Amino acid sequence: MRKLGKMAAVLVPLMAASALWAQGGPAPGDLFAQGRFAEAAPAYEAAVARSPADAAALAGLARMRLFEGREADAIELARKALAVSPGDPVATSVVATAQARQAALRAYEIKGADAPVTIPFLITDPLPVVQVVVGGKPANLLLDTGGPGISIKQSLAEGLGLSVANAGEGVFAGGLRAPVRRTTVPELEVGPLRMSNVPAGVMPGEGLRLPGVQIDGVIGTGFLMHFLSTIDYCRGALVLAPRASSAAFEARAKASGANVVPMWLAGDHFLFARARLNRAPEMLFSVDTGLAGGGLTAIKEALDAAGVTIDESKAGTGMGGGGAVRVIPFAADATLGTLTRTGVRGIYSPDDSPYGIFPFKVAGAVSHAFFRQSRVTFDFDAMKLITESC
Repeated sequence: MRKLGKMAAVLVPLMAASALWAQGGPAPGDLFAQGRFAEAAPAYEAAVARSPADAAALAGLARMRLFEGREADAIELARKALAVSPGDPVATSVVATAQARQAALRAYEIKGADAPVTIPFLITDPLPVVQVVVGGKPANLLLDTGGPGISIKQSLAEGLGLSVANAGEGVFAGGLRAPVRRTTVPELEVGPLRMSNVPAGVMPGEGLRLPGVQIDGVIGTGFLMHFLSTIDYCRGALVLAPRASSAAFEARAKASGANVVPMWLAGDHFLFARARLNRAPEMLFSVDTGLAGGGLTAIKEALDAAGVTIDESKAGTGMGGGGAVRVIPFAADATLGTLTRTGVRGIYSPDDSPYGIFPFKVAGAVSHAFFRQSRVTFDFDAMKLITESC
């Protein structure tokens, strides 16, 4: 299993918001807590329209704008909340996270990004891997939307003479925690793209080894969000197009009948979308492509709702960023928008869940094997996830 990443500042306890909702139906805060973001946003909008000086309503709407990738709007709303209620924890976190995202997008100095570029996979299974050049040295990085950005193994950082600093603690598979370390890569080449001063995480030890390939690091969402990014399992390639091509891409996707679903971005890199297992109701799932050889994770509640029985006798051990974790395999049908895959292999971790860091319910994750027969595009301007079958 792979690293789920560092907990970002926005992931703070929910405020009681039931008083915001004077009309019938669930309160905005309740909708948010259930992961029903498409309903929570207009509910918060209505609450703000009724009470423009309500700090809790303003902070809640600011957080939804943050999740929708509208950082400037999120900051404006959060500051209005702070003017009414100085120190409001949700509003404070929204401002900090939105500003950190804006700074991260400015941090990369990118050349050669005026047109789409295609970087072929070295391997596609159990996870896609691309070759890049880090500080003049070839390096194999696997693709993992559960990762925060660029990460490189410790020995590579040491070999390049990079300065490494402690950066707190991360939460990993099985809810395990481990230290997080950071550095800055002076030069990074991804195909014809040339980047400088790239912030990067540092992975302990010698990294992973997939069949025939030594893994030197990870490309995660914090990198992909600089582009209109497509993980093209059909052609075996990573396609990085300018974000400015979002509108034209969305128009083509709609015209072609592609599967287009809303996605939300929490913290610095956590992607979410609504999906279902078997015939259970839709729930919120992490979009995390880094589960090697698997397509799903799920919490017990989601498995019960889907009628999936867990066989404890099949429990084994997987490795996450925080160490060994007990896992139990299962299989289920999974649906995301109009895309359905049957008999998708998944794992359940009975000891703890990494999703407890979020102030909303997360049912699990959709991952590699679910998307394996698709082209998957992440449009961070429209905040849409688009799949096209091979």
